[in-house]
Amino acid sequence: MRRPIKYKTKRAARNRLIAVVAASVLGVGVIGGAMAAALLTTGEDAPGTGVPTQTESSFPFTDTDTDPTDTDPIDPDPIDTDPIDTDPIDTDSIDTDPVDTEPVDTEPTDTDTTVSDDPGTDPGSGSVSSTENYRGGYLDLSDYPTVSALRDAADALYAQGYTAVMVEMKYDNGKLAYRSSVEEAKTYGANPTIAALTAEEIVDALHEAGLYVTARVCALRDDIAVKGNTAAALMNVAGFRYSDGASRWISVYSEDGTDYILALLSELQRAGVDEIMLRHYALPADAGTTAPKYDTNVSKTAAVESFISRVDALLSDTALNLEMDAVTIVEGGNSTQGIRCEALSAYAASVTADITLSNLYDGMVIGGKTIADVDADVAQTVKTVMLALETSALNIRPLLELTGDSAKDAAQIAVAQSMGCGAYQMIARVLSMNEK
Repeated sequence: MRRPIKYKTKRAARNRLIAVVAASVLGVGVIGGAMAAALLTTGEDAPGTGVPTQTESSFPFTDTDTDPTDTDPIDPDPIDTDPIDTDPIDTDSIDTDPVDTEPVDTEPTDTDTTVSDDPGTDPGSGSVSSTENYRGGYLDLSDYPTVSALRDAADALYAQGYTAVMVEMKYDNGKLAYRSSVEEAKTYGANPTIAALTAEEIVDALHEAGLYVTARVCALRDDIAVKGNTAAALMNVAGFRYSDGASRWISVYSEDGTDYILALLSELQRAGVDEIMLRHYALPADAGTTAPKYDTNVSKTAAVESFISRVDALLSDTALNLEMDAVTIVEGGNSTQGIRCEALSAYAASVTADITLSNLYDGMVIGGKTIADVDADVAQTVKTVMLALETSALNIRPLLELTGDSAKDAAQIAVAQSMGCGAYQMIARVLSMNEK
């Protein structure tokens, strides 16, 4: 297993001063479009952990997107009705209209909650890895088009007690949140249609704030690349490009498709990210509108593991984190997707367990326990899922949800800490299919 990367923060005196000023002056947490990051206040250590606890009054939030899914339509007709031209250079397969992939812009909700006077112990005083001293905040890069704006947001996160930050670099529709120099990204139209920072500018600004940087990348769920290159596409049994109803997919069997993803990951590694958090790196979880067609000569698990092994070899000194849903982890894998948890964990420093409330559901059964009502008692809901996850030998990092309710958000973190987690990641409900 890859040894988790230790990240020593190199925070300048200017930023330490900003942290103190931010802690006493800021009136809100870090605002990111339709969400705000949680405000952390360190207090007594939670039982069995060295991770600071949070108080209810220390969590200012804005209301986040009410759509809990990440399947926001990009194209009103995501399914191709015409057979795919076997010539991948046929430009008829390329959608040159960027309008259908632009996001819906939402207005941020104002918050009046005061930042705590005590941001807690300087996170720069210790090292951060994928599984230790990792208190992950979240920033939506589309809200910070300039280096100074991003740096201010990162400074505020640091002042609130976060040691790490997760930024989405590639959305679920294939759109990028940064300006890439990868030739295919430019050809496919994956770069943002509005002004955006380069990966280097983003990482440098976040590092200057003393934060460990996690770049979240949606690998194979990618409508844009598949429109740009049919040779990269996962096909369906009818002979058309497969769609799950909202997006097409790159085929894990496709050399063209996987090489493109590796090129993007290489670019992010050169930019200096500390960790790549990979999602949708396997096969679709269901048949979608038309069943996908697989390469019968190569098993699903073999294809997925081959791809992840290439990612692992490429990243070398950059930590790899694989995102999975909680049920997949508890059950040890998902044969439909080609996921075998034990095999994949050999390549990853950590595994993110998605236990966001919006991705759980009433009546859900996990680890032999039933969650009757997800929202009735969020602390009990999170505890039920995490107790089930304890049966796994993976290095788990829970992905928790910023709901906009300070008590609910504090309760989720308290449960994670009380169960001995040395790391957790917060995320707002976002329309990750969209680019603002």
